[in-house]
Amino acid sequence: MTDIVRAAPDYQPYVAGSFRWRLGLRPLDLSDWIQIGDDYDHEMDRKADVLRDNYDTVVRVLPGIEPESAEILEALVDHLCAQWPQWFTRSGDDVVNLHRNERFRIVPDADGRWIEHPLSIAGRLVQEDLAVLVERDGRMMFGGGSVCFPNRWDLASKLGRSMAEVHAPVSRLNEQLESTIDDFFTRLTPDRPVWRLGWGVLDTDELYQPLDGTAPAAPPIPTVGDPTTPDRLFLRVERETLRRFARTNCILFTIRTYVRPLRHLAQRPDDAARLADALANLPDDVADYKQITQLSESARHWLSSVAADRSTI
Repeated sequence: MTDIVRAAPDYQPYVAGSFRWRLGLRPLDLSDWIQIGDDYDHEMDRKADVLRDNYDTVVRVLPGIEPESAEILEALVDHLCAQWPQWFTRSGDDVVNLHRNERFRIVPDADGRWIEHPLSIAGRLVQEDLAVLVERDGRMMFGGGSVCFPNRWDLASKLGRSMAEVHAPVSRLNEQLESTIDDFFTRLTPDRPVWRLGWGVLDTDELYQPLDGTAPAAPPIPTVGDPTTPDRLFLRVERETLRRFARTNCILFTIRTYVRPLRHLAQRPDDAARLADALANLPDDVADYKQITQLSESARHWLSSVAADRSTI
């Protein structure tokens, strides 16, 4: 049994030196598949707001992926009830979140119809966003997702696309990793799940960042040397897990997002220097893709000052 909640892990995945996209895959212990943090209620409240106000932005699926989504939901409920029985339990055809006094039906009705899509139900249980690849006509394609906290990408535009097509907007990624990614998905088996980290620096700590105009407006970017910079720019880290499911052969991505102000590096000159160097070495097209170009100079100036002399902070 896992402790109920824990503080956010202190992930620092950026790499100094010459830029290259990296998969950075690590074996996943399934006991650590889902991470429930001390910010659970805050983030689940935000998810509820987003699902109420922008459901069609954050839940998009191809027709016919209910079998894959039901397998995912079943595995997720089993995991939550086993790992956190103080919070999650089954009651007939429902899963009950005892902590939040919420109940969700996790099976279809007698006619095989779902009141709510099973992938959407799964997303209402955990802080992670969920995206699924499904097998159609002998190839894996993006089948859909419940993505309440997108990092400035568009869920609907990914539907029905291969991974190479999904990654096409990501500058240099297919050029550097397409064959590696294809080989990885071919080799991924249900008994060997993995996890990885991604990162960016943003001008807001708002988790909901779609591209359809429904995200809250970002505040102005601080100018170079502005003393408020470390409180107005944020390191956003995404922990992804990748897991294949045996019954339907689908692959699930979970995406758990952690956001901290740059201020958290104020007393960590080595990490500040490494992040400054990573930002400095981003090619222009990659910085544009990550939407870091406009804020990079302000971030690097402050981070470099920490690295040079922590007494100035």
